[in-house]
Amino acid sequence: MSTKLIAAVAGCAVLAAGSMNEAQAFEGGVSPYPAGAVSTNIANLPPIPGLFALEQFNYSFANGLYGNDGNKLPIPFHTSVFSETTRLLAAYPFHLLGANVYTQLVVPVVSLHSTVFGQSSTQNGLSNITLTPVLLQWNLSQNLAIASGIDVAFETGSYSPVKTSVAVGYTSVQPVISVRYNVPNGIDLGLSNRFLLNQKNGTTNYSSGDGYVGEFEAGWNFGPWKLGVVGAYLNQFSDDKADGVNVGNRMRTFGIGPSVVYDARSWNVNLNYQQGVYAANTAKSSSVWLNIAIPLWPGFGRKG
Repeated sequence: MSTKLIAAVAGCAVLAAGSMNEAQAFEGGVSPYPAGAVSTNIANLPPIPGLFALEQFNYSFANGLYGNDGNKLPIPFHTSVFSETTRLLAAYPFHLLGANVYTQLVVPVVSLHSTVFGQSSTQNGLSNITLTPVLLQWNLSQNLAIASGIDVAFETGSYSPVKTSVAVGYTSVQPVISVRYNVPNGIDLGLSNRFLLNQKNGTTNYSSGDGYVGEFEAGWNFGPWKLGVVGAYLNQFSDDKADGVNVGNRMRTFGIGPSVVYDARSWNVNLNYQQGVYAANTAKSSSVWLNIAIPLWPGFGRKG
């Protein structure tokens, strides 16, 4: 669930009710994936077998909704969102098609505070759980890696069709392919490409359009430190459908900001800020991310 875009839920629920129809994009105006969440972890997977965890703490805020032309709409609107996401990664002691093999489970818990037209509400709960059954990473050289898998964000969590929610009410299948070029004491460049193939919400008979999320990072390594930038672009490339009929416009967002990493080899910390630069048919949200990667059971399954 998008902790970066979830801030649009309350406002877009009002718009969908008929006050202004020009801001329809994804159901409830929220993406099933938090664009920008990958941060500096693009194609950056453990090279040894084991069980690993990435704890992600996020605070997002927004003060306006934007129409299809990218201009701010005259709607009194404010949201703040806090989330804590646990990503569990199992790295296996074998190869498949020449690649290292992983499985990932993502469990996000979200607290959403919103004020629209002077009416405030708070929603807390579990968001959509995501599973990556098979994630592959090929290390093409010492510095170049490619990773690919299919994430499945399930129809789980605290969803309601009649009020603001911290989860979407449908399943989203998300093929991902990422590439990373990383030189110790040198340049670090990464790009992740994700497609959002969204299924119909069986409760509302509403089909959110499909989308693309491009996430990037660029920096320079100084020993254990890395300074750089991270960001994300989201583009909904097909229309929503209500009862099979095309409705509304398509969501687009772009955010970018500074990032600092400390890599102690056995653990890793990343702090980044992503400023919302552009938004259409949703809120222009800005986010602070704190990511802490730790080993839980390094070397499990290793022979000898």
